[in-house]
Amino acid sequence: MMPRHRHQSDASWSAFARQTFGQGLWLVRFASMLVPACQRDEWMAEWAAELFHRIDALDVAGLLDWPARWNVFVRCAGALAHALSVRFADSRQNMLIQDIQYAVRTNLRRPAFSLVVIATLALGIGATSAMFSIVDAILIRPLPYERSSELVSVYGAIATAGAATDRTYISPPDYLDYREQSSAFAAFAARTAFGTAVLAGQHGDAPERVSIPFVSANFFSTLGVKPIIGRGFLPSEEDGNGHDVVVLSHGLWQRRFNGDRGVVGATVLLDGERRTVIGVMSPTIERTFPDQMWRPFIFHIEESSHRRAHMLRGIARLKPGVSIEQARANVDGIAHRLAAIYPEDASWHLALVPYRDIVVGNVGPALLLLLGAVALVLLIACGNVASLMLARATTRESELAVRVALGASRTQIVWQLLTETLLLGVAAGAVGLAIAALFVRVVHAVAGGILPRLSEVGINANAVFFTFALSLVTGLVFGIAPAVLASRQSLAGAMRSLGRTSAGGRHLRVRDVLVVAQVALSLVLLLGAGLMLRSLWMVEHVELGFEPRHVMTGQVTLPRTYQTRVDVERFWDTFLARVRARPGVQLAAGATALPLRGGSDTRYHLDGHASDADADGLLAQIDIVTDDYFSALRIPLVAGRVLGPVDRAGGSEEAGHGSIAINRSMAARLFPNGNAVGKRIVLDFGQPFSGEIVGVVADVHTFGQDVGAPDIVYVSSHQVAGNFDGRIMNLVVRTKGDAAVLAAPIRAALTELERTVPFSDVATMERLLGDSTAGTWFRARLLAGFALVALILAAIGLYGVLAYAVTQRTREIGVRIALGARRGAVMQLILVRGLTLVGAGLVLGVGAGLLTTRLLDRMLFGVSTTDPAVFAAVIGVLALTALAACLLPAWRATRVDPITALRAE
Repeated sequence: MMPRHRHQSDASWSAFARQTFGQGLWLVRFASMLVPACQRDEWMAEWAAELFHRIDALDVAGLLDWPARWNVFVRCAGALAHALSVRFADSRQNMLIQDIQYAVRTNLRRPAFSLVVIATLALGIGATSAMFSIVDAILIRPLPYERSSELVSVYGAIATAGAATDRTYISPPDYLDYREQSSAFAAFAARTAFGTAVLAGQHGDAPERVSIPFVSANFFSTLGVKPIIGRGFLPSEEDGNGHDVVVLSHGLWQRRFNGDRGVVGATVLLDGERRTVIGVMSPTIERTFPDQMWRPFIFHIEESSHRRAHMLRGIARLKPGVSIEQARANVDGIAHRLAAIYPEDASWHLALVPYRDIVVGNVGPALLLLLGAVALVLLIACGNVASLMLARATTRESELAVRVALGASRTQIVWQLLTETLLLGVAAGAVGLAIAALFVRVVHAVAGGILPRLSEVGINANAVFFTFALSLVTGLVFGIAPAVLASRQSLAGAMRSLGRTSAGGRHLRVRDVLVVAQVALSLVLLLGAGLMLRSLWMVEHVELGFEPRHVMTGQVTLPRTYQTRVDVERFWDTFLARVRARPGVQLAAGATALPLRGGSDTRYHLDGHASDADADGLLAQIDIVTDDYFSALRIPLVAGRVLGPVDRAGGSEEAGHGSIAINRSMAARLFPNGNAVGKRIVLDFGQPFSGEIVGVVADVHTFGQDVGAPDIVYVSSHQVAGNFDGRIMNLVVRTKGDAAVLAAPIRAALTELERTVPFSDVATMERLLGDSTAGTWFRARLLAGFALVALILAAIGLYGVLAYAVTQRTREIGVRIALGARRGAVMQLILVRGLTLVGAGLVLGVGAGLLTTRLLDRMLFGVSTTDPAVFAAVIGVLALTALAACLLPAWRATRVDPITALRAE
């Protein structure tokens, strides 16, 4: 049925238009004879419709003249080319189906070979896909907030200090000034980095210590998250009108309140005080914040009105089109204005960091390194498979000779062989996807607390697409060289090869190159793994400054009913006495900060040098400790005495002085020419606290074994100062045996004294020590695993090349033996060939290793990237492995029977 124009039929056309349409339609019908019959009607309808509308438009506009008619005929002549392309595409489709069917049959005829290829590639593809999924979720995928690229973290920083003090806190008055004056921020919110409370049990549940920071009213709106029920905080609640309201996290709502929507408006007991629940926040926020509840920060009160009381960290949303550099310039201008008004701000400004960088932390370079390492493993696997394909191509020379004799072109030969390898690659991709899913599950099990955004890591659509794209690429990588080499054979050479399975030296040379590359890549991976393991050994043998064995820790948070220092001290005296009375306990003490877990810091200055404190960036970690703390952890005393009962009357916050102890590195830096004992330093606890140094103790690694010991000031709990009221402290218990078994008795002792106080974060010090190196262990073990797989693949590849060479040189070896060659000389012949390849790979690998190991520089501790011991050990391991791979083919060469070899020829 002929198409019709929507407004005018062909009957209204001019005679010239109807004639043009008929002649053009004849040309289209002539071209349609080339179109396959099954597609002809649809093809004809499309061309006729286009011709109809073109002539209709020209005739209606009065533009259909002879030049226009000629252009119509030229367009119709193009139908011939289109018909040919459709015919060619159809024939190619049929040929492709035939090639795939033949490739399936060919691979099934050699099931062992196919399974080896699929398993080798699946291992490399699966590991690479899993690492891609991890990198995609952590580094590539945007954060789960709307326009997350606009979010920046905001820290306080000392203008002339180093990197150690460029991420500290912001005072509430400064925060309000920046929030009001900044023209670069669409919104600027703040939260405290601290804040815990004891949530009373509900319906028989045990009390629980929850993370509940104080936040500004615009905290949730700045992130772009909304409550799923109820509401967030109101601006008026920042002024003290909402001190009794809280917002729940989705996780806590589900776990403690069973997802009850009636929780909004209900009251909960926090530290013994009633709080009204006003909303439940979206679970999105829990992907980047560990908070379980939130309460509004109260501004304009005494505790939050001091510019030297730095307690907030900010998060801001940039205005659209504003870069982070422009925002830095804007807040620097505000800093200059504030410094001119307030002397306390003379050396302070704000540091802006993309929020994504804070969430990801320092794992980015390590993940990219591991992705590169697993990609090298995949390349080595591809090299092994290419070597196998070259060997198989040799055994199929008779088949290929027949195909060449029957007229097959070089392109057809290449395409057929590539089809076979691509099918193997796709099959390996399917198996690799299952391996990747298993790998990701293992990572979820072992990398908790090590990798950020771990909950988002999984096999999603991106991972599936990447896996199968990778399988196609690897199919081309390991298949193109064998296919091209097999297709280069001339017809005469192909016919001469009928009935024979020997190959020319061309295949051997290509396989030799592959082995050299495998050895070099394996050496690079082994060097990286060796350096990481050496660094890990150095970390684990760092002098800790304390004895972690047989020590148990846990945190105790007292409710606010303990309002005075006397109440807090009385509780700890009683509680520690009961703990010491438990069987198996040697010593018990309390501290606000534990080794390896970090703590709070404050500014300090030498007595009489107050003006330079900020500019010099003098910051020290503060640890409030009870009696026996140093003995419980066995922290060595360097000079003077440790803090103890004698300090009960030695000073107080009201008096503005007291006794303190400092660590050795701090003493050496502050007093390089004299004894630190008896000197005084002034601590900033909101008001000056002059501490007399009564003792110097060994350095303790506060932020991990691979981080140098910071300045640490120990203050006696009998002289608690400033915000350190002792309500939240860590228990430290030295035991006579297994520390873990004392958790239940100690929890019982606490319950006897305070039934509503939980004993949380219970762990042995040895476990904390293990947690501090977990990230290093994870990277080192993963890289070592990849290197081991690469070493095995390289050894297999070397063995395959030499075994193949022995097979190819069977006649030559038989002649040599028949002429009297000693078997030792024959073995030497094969070993020299193999070790020559290994030597070339080692030379290339050392050169590449010297360049690539520089990427590890920031991940190593106490080890140079060119550590000679590591290089020597790795080269030795690889050389011995290669020698073992060479021995079996060399031994087989000595067993060649010369009569059998000559008869076979």
